[in-house]
Amino acid sequence: MLRSARFAPMRIATMLLLAALIAMPGVTNAAPSTLKAKEAERTAALAELEALETRLNTQMTQYVDISRRIEVARLEFSDATTRVAEADVQLQQAKAALEDRVVQLYCGGRVGLIEVLFAAESIQDLMNRANYLTLVGRHDTRLIEEMRIARQQSEWEQKELFSRVDQLTQLQIEADTRRADIENAIDAQQLKATELGEDIARLMRLRAGSAPDGSFSPDTVISDANFRDVGSMTAADIQEFLDEQPGTLGSYSALDYDGRTKTAAQMIAEASTYWKISPKVILVKLQKEQSLLAKANPSQTAYDWAMGCGKADSRTYYEYQGFGKQIWWGAQKLDKNAQPWYPGIEMIINGSLVLPTNEATYSLYKYTPHLRGTTSFWMLYWRYFGDPLS
Repeated sequence: MLRSARFAPMRIATMLLLAALIAMPGVTNAAPSTLKAKEAERTAALAELEALETRLNTQMTQYVDISRRIEVARLEFSDATTRVAEADVQLQQAKAALEDRVVQLYCGGRVGLIEVLFAAESIQDLMNRANYLTLVGRHDTRLIEEMRIARQQSEWEQKELFSRVDQLTQLQIEADTRRADIENAIDAQQLKATELGEDIARLMRLRAGSAPDGSFSPDTVISDANFRDVGSMTAADIQEFLDEQPGTLGSYSALDYDGRTKTAAQMIAEASTYWKISPKVILVKLQKEQSLLAKANPSQTAYDWAMGCGKADSRTYYEYQGFGKQIWWGAQKLDKNAQPWYPGIEMIINGSLVLPTNEATYSLYKYTPHLRGTTSFWMLYWRYFGDPLS
């Protein structure tokens, strides 16, 4: 009791001090003020994330538009090439016809034109011969004019062809630049979303649901039909496609998975047929992983790990090293990865929930478990072959 009585004044003093502190201006509002500031900070961060998403949406829409224009330019380039060939044939035909006339009438073993006139036996015969020579001259003049027109047509078509080549090249450069910008935007958005505890895949999904045709959805990257379209390109088609690219695969040969020397086109066609993976998917993978469709001087490492098969984030599987093995076993992985898919399956990719709607999309995420990488595949498919969902 004495001890309690001794400390009673101290308790009273402490209570009075607390009361005074509470009564001080701003103290009671300290916690709410801090919460309000943090809420304002989060609101600003979410607005920044929304701005990133809007910018990404715009960039991807522009990319799809460029890809569509590239396809139009390719068709126009093909038409121009055909017209140039036709104009050249017409020019050669006109030149051959004129040369034939020169040989027959002017340089051959027949009598000269003046002698033809002097050999006339009567006035009527002379008139007939003169008319004949006039007709011959008109015919030759027409041949010369046809040759001139054919030459002009050929020159015009050549200029048009060069113009189409320049246009296509510029579009391709622009598309590649856009793709790099988009991938950087995805990285920035992923970082911001992680800081805020948001799901970037959910944001992409919402955007795709309200965007026009051609927008990217993380849940459906490519259709199963396009993923498995083995007949979309023959070995000859693949070779022609590779020959048109700036890269070296058109002339590249190496050992296949079984140790036999083959061209890149042959290996792609065989792996495609055996594993039932579209050659277009393999070609896009070659560009996504090592830029082999575009690089003029790829390193041996780029060839050895052409499809990124066996190159995990934490480990390298050297049994898959080599271009031929990359093509064969890369296609095998794409086929095998698709098999566990079932409707409603969920995947966590970069901390985001992805809901693959088909086995093709599931396989791509299993092969490259990153939103950026799978988005890059989608963009490159657009770049080279058009809409992956069409």
